[in-house]
Amino acid sequence: MAKYELVKETTIDGIVRYSIEKDGLYVSRSLTHKLEEAEKYLHLATEYGTLDTIKETIKTIEVDEN
Repeated sequence: MAKYELVKETTIDGIVRYSIEKDGLYVSRSLTHKLEEAEKYLHLATEYGTLDTIKETIKTIEVDEN
């Protein structure tokens, strides 16, 4: 079972950033300055297991070019 966490980081100069961690490791592409966006990323990461682009082939057509 994977453990996802929504993490808030505050830098020494007061800049707030949010990100997602999976089993204690940063999830690529999850860093944002907006909490709402981070919550959306958390939902997507838990639903799909990743924040990578999902590519789906909708239709394939083979053509004999001879």
